[in-house]
Amino acid sequence: MDVNCREQNIKAIIKLEGRIRLCNRCPALLKCTSKPSFGKGDLEPEAMVVFEGESVYTQDIDWVVAMRKSIQKYFSVNRIYHTFLVRCQPKACTRGQDISCTLNSRLLDHNDICLFTNRPCDGIPVKPSNEEVINCLYFLLEEIEVLKPKYVFLFGSRVSDFVLKTYGIFEPPAEQQLFEHEATTFISMVGEEAYSNKDFKKAATFTNKH
Repeated sequence: MDVNCREQNIKAIIKLEGRIRLCNRCPALLKCTSKPSFGKGDLEPEAMVVFEGESVYTQDIDWVVAMRKSIQKYFSVNRIYHTFLVRCQPKACTRGQDISCTLNSRLLDHNDICLFTNRPCDGIPVKPSNEEVINCLYFLLEEIEVLKPKYVFLFGSRVSDFVLKTYGIFEPPAEQQLFEHEATTFISMVGEEAYSNKDFKKAATFTNKH
């Protein structure tokens, strides 16, 4: 492992995370976001996994560990990093909507406690809009450029669609389909709610044939 490369990656990712914290492109999301989602894992990765956003799956440590072990097993890699297309999870919350016109500050503290009710946030996670995805997309693209993984696994058709279009790939992605860009292989995967261990095995078979 190149120590200098790793140190450069650490510095670049720290700067990126600093800009993500200061981002205000989606003011409505900031009200009910205690902190944005950051990438996690090895900062000199062989493989990167991209999710649309935080979910019950990505917050389940056992699920994440099992997913990483599948990649290690079927793609013969050790260093893995996972990250997100959208950093601030949109939520359906009538309280936030009711007071959105009268309050400009955040409604959640750093422990995810709603300052309006003094209880843990009970907002229902919803899919981000296309505008919210586009506002956040360039953070992910920079992350990929900094870390330069050999493989990028795109979880879900929406993640695949947005990411691949930025690299000039406009054909609708199919599951376990491979796309090459410079030294990186992008692999479209099913969404995490439908994922099973067999999906990485299937994707590895396609990679070996490629």
